[in-house]
Amino acid sequence: MARIYLALASFAIGLLIANFGVGIWVGDLNGVAERVQFEAQQYKIARGNAEQGAIDDARESMLAASAELTPVKKRHGIHFLLGVLAALVCVLVNGIAMTYFIGSSKWCSEVVDTYSLDLSYIRKSRTLKRRAYPWTIGGVAVIVAIVAFGAAADPATQIESTASWVTPHMIVAILGTMGLSVSFLKQAGLIGAHYDVINEIVAAVEVRRAEIGGGGYDEPVY
Repeated sequence: MARIYLALASFAIGLLIANFGVGIWVGDLNGVAERVQFEAQQYKIARGNAEQGAIDDARESMLAASAELTPVKKRHGIHFLLGVLAALVCVLVNGIAMTYFIGSSKWCSEVVDTYSLDLSYIRKSRTLKRRAYPWTIGGVAVIVAIVAFGAAADPATQIESTASWVTPHMIVAILGTMGLSVSFLKQAGLIGAHYDVINEIVAAVEVRRAEIGGGGYDEPVY
């Protein structure tokens, strides 16, 4: 299970790194968008002055700025969609860890109660679950932070200070990706440790059933 989780986590981190690269590839979206707004305002002023030469020059400048914005917006669209995918996958991977611990911890409790095994197995299981939850919740919080800073840096929000949020968004994305990598590694280690506890329980059940003449353990193992 730990190996499967690591594979999923690696895919999630890979998406984040790829999207960071796409974000760099986008270029100065805010700068180009501001230029388009400025040229559109200049065109509006020129039309108000009713000077044909000034109107033509302003129109050409506005069209040139718009033409420059089009490919940048397309790259930003890719960055946005890949970001949504990366965020969903990261949340999913954290959710898998939480679901695993909820289900497997309950399984441990039921088996220990059914076969009257040592209660230390339940304590070990619950301890590992409690240690995993902060990493899981923290991982989701990191994704929320990256997305929030990205939204603040998007000129489509019509916020005047979007350009000033670009660098913070990059910093949060870098630190967040590093933090998520650590979080996923910690969760994978805890999943592996919990799997060892499950194997100990299975071995104890086999011994108990052999004592009462019931044969080996045939329940599914998480």
